[in-house]
Amino acid sequence: MLESLRQNAGSLGIKIAFGIIIVVFIFSFGMGSFSDRKEPVVAYVGEEAVSAREFQKAYEDSVTAVRRQNPGASAEELNTPEFKKAILNELVNTKLLLGAARSMGVTVSPAELRAVISSIPSFHGANGAFDAAIYKNALAQNRTTPKVFEDDLKLSQLIQKLQAFSMVASLVTEPEAKGLYQWARETVRLETLSFPVKGFADQVTPTEAQLSAYYESAKERFKEPARIRLEFLPITTAGLAASEKVSEADVKTRYEAGAESFKHPAQLHAKHILLPVPENAPQEIENKVLAEIKGLQAQLKKGASFEAMAKKYSQDPGSAPKGGELPWFAEGVMVKPFEDAAKALKPGQISEPVRTPFGWHLIKLEATRPAGKVPFEEAAVEIRQSLAEERASEKLNDILDQSMDQIAAGVKLAKIAQGFGLATQKSEMLDMQAVQVIFGLKKEAAETLFALADGAGAKTPLSMEPARGYLLAEKIEGTPESVLPLDKVKDQVTAAVKLEEGRKLATEKAKQVLAQLSGSDAAAALAQHKAELKTSAPLDRQSAMLLTGGNPQMLQDIFSAADAAWLKQPYELPESVVLARISERIAAPEGDWEKEKRLWLGQGAASFRQELFEALLKNLRATTKVEIVRQDLLN
Repeated sequence: MLESLRQNAGSLGIKIAFGIIIVVFIFSFGMGSFSDRKEPVVAYVGEEAVSAREFQKAYEDSVTAVRRQNPGASAEELNTPEFKKAILNELVNTKLLLGAARSMGVTVSPAELRAVISSIPSFHGANGAFDAAIYKNALAQNRTTPKVFEDDLKLSQLIQKLQAFSMVASLVTEPEAKGLYQWARETVRLETLSFPVKGFADQVTPTEAQLSAYYESAKERFKEPARIRLEFLPITTAGLAASEKVSEADVKTRYEAGAESFKHPAQLHAKHILLPVPENAPQEIENKVLAEIKGLQAQLKKGASFEAMAKKYSQDPGSAPKGGELPWFAEGVMVKPFEDAAKALKPGQISEPVRTPFGWHLIKLEATRPAGKVPFEEAAVEIRQSLAEERASEKLNDILDQSMDQIAAGVKLAKIAQGFGLATQKSEMLDMQAVQVIFGLKKEAAETLFALADGAGAKTPLSMEPARGYLLAEKIEGTPESVLPLDKVKDQVTAAVKLEEGRKLATEKAKQVLAQLSGSDAAAALAQHKAELKTSAPLDRQSAMLLTGGNPQMLQDIFSAADAAWLKQPYELPESVVLARISERIAAPEGDWEKEKRLWLGQGAASFRQELFEALLKNLRATTKVEIVRQDLLN
């Protein structure tokens, strides 16, 4: 995870230092909990705990880091079990490595730490040398302090030292590096014949027996989910903060005390329209998306509203609903092509299409502001909210502790809420997914509510994610899961059978055509299907993966097949069955080898070093017990 984020960042600037390094190296302990004032634990690494706050902080910082590098990342993508498990995995690895570093006596001296900080370009002045004022301002801009940043960076350097101490010399020979270069840079042109499943499905008329057999075999798909109705009381920092009164004097005191944190470098304010396309997409996809963005540009030149166009066409879920509006950003925050294009504009101007690792953009510069200090009037709203949330956070644990005592004593939820000057709410009948989405609950937490008897309440507060607070709830009533009868889902069953049988027909037709193309009269067969034959642009392994819909067998066969020969089987893609052959194999450019030799020698050595380091981690994991005790926080 850390390495992949680094690769996407483009350069080791302040966005790496603040957005990513801190993700896996922050260890905050001592948070109070509901009863014994000890921090809830997500996992144990040997005898050392990974706290809930530590995990939550790492998750939030990871989300921030990813969104800085990829504004189009959706909330759904960043709230998956896979993403959260990757975060926990990095925290576990970090604790393992730091433990190993302590055992080996590895240290980082103050002089070494100063040298690393001084080498970060984002802390350099116009003369290219480290500038202490810029350093402090940059830290303040990212809401941290020299001590916090240096402590986190020290942990990072400890692990880098451990890597160096743990790895033997890893030299790669020139023939080995050239083999890697030739493998990676080889491309192929692919000829394909496609047999769309839908066309064959339209020919299918399912019998009653087929419909009944499919229904019986796939009843799980036609279940009416269990539903419950809840009486609930959310206890959240935001909710409690809304009732907190913060005086103007308190706001001014915080503003004056944190004067440095309200300084900002020169910044830009922009809106954008994003049409995403992978970095290594096939040329035909690249051309298609570029044509689309140029079409939008043409409409803007005719006077269309940028904001309306962004809402309608932009595929950046974070900014599209706001007319493409992005937060103010300083140099080094956005990827370089985006930043360069925005800096070249005057307020009100719209850029030409801009290609970044995330796709094609149109950028409208709204305003610029020089380096300075956020005015008190502008900062006051944020300060007031921050103070209110701090006070609310202090109250939250007290409320939860007292609530748990009352729940244990059998006090009803409505009475508990009344004691705190709050009021419970009642839901409609909700299925499992709705309960998870509405309340931000993990599956396991939602399941505890469904398992309650009517009128019973959850014995403990349920964590609402991400970082939304806790839920107290009682189950009013519920209905069990049931299977819908066939007559209620006949249209769905019919459509599913048609697709299933259509795929069989498409596969059978593809096999017949393949036999003809590989037979004695192959030329006549090819002529018969010539109009349907499609030839791709040159494909490397990554772009071939996109074209094949991720079919691993097809991808493997493409690069191992003999030229001009049809691959030996049809391949199922999401919407079709295809036949394929290599029409041209293009070797890695021999002329580029000498220019890129040093790079590939380095990549080969880096790959070997990475393998060695992974072996070290594997050994540490094999000899240290890692126990996850709060799986619900990862689901």
